[in-house]
Amino acid sequence: MKYFIYCDESGETSFSEKSTSDYFSICTLTIEETKRKKIQNTLRRKKSKLYKIGWPKGIEIKANVLHGLRFNPNIPQEIKKNINGDEFIKEVLDSVKNSCFPRVDYIIIKKDGLTSPSFMKAPYGIAYNYFSGIILIPRILDCKDCYLTIDKRNKEMHNHKHFDGYIETHARGKALEQKIDINLEIKHAESHLEYGLQAVDFFSWSIYRNFASKDKQFLDIFKNLVKIGQKWYCE
Repeated sequence: MKYFIYCDESGETSFSEKSTSDYFSICTLTIEETKRKKIQNTLRRKKSKLYKIGWPKGIEIKANVLHGLRFNPNIPQEIKKNINGDEFIKEVLDSVKNSCFPRVDYIIIKKDGLTSPSFMKAPYGIAYNYFSGIILIPRILDCKDCYLTIDKRNKEMHNHKHFDGYIETHARGKALEQKIDINLEIKHAESHLEYGLQAVDFFSWSIYRNFASKDKQFLDIFKNLVKIGQKWYCE
């Protein structure tokens, strides 16, 4: 059976003084190939509800945008009067959960716990690759036949240490050690065109908010779907 893994990050892995986040997280949503249509139909229905009352086509429907709905000058007043952003986020989470029963895995890191100078001064993106590998490689080995999709606009993609090569090298190396066969494809897609990426955005944002803002109302909706939740320096 083929599995589809969708990966998204929240917060910034940057350690510069300009960084605005104290945490960063990486979340994966895994579904069986047969569930892809269900995610697509679920997201289409939810988005259609917003488009019918005037949601601007140029603004992607994402969890952080919905959460800040009332303060966004680019969102029409008609939307703000008729939609509660947080409640809409909960609706999406609940609908995806009940239609697809995806597996959720995540890793959350509190950045001030990372005190290694050599790690913090490494080229931009090293931290993202490293922590992505921690959460992704066990998933890839467990699924064996999988299609990994990453947001093409992921700000952590860079020229110094390419994500694809890092993940594939470590996954295939571990598979060799464990004497198992894996089939891995990695795709970078535009999130507004890929429903799985749109779905994982809501889950990733909810996990990040649970730790960064101590707001657990969103994660509580799907916490029974979480199989691996690694917390680094968060206690």
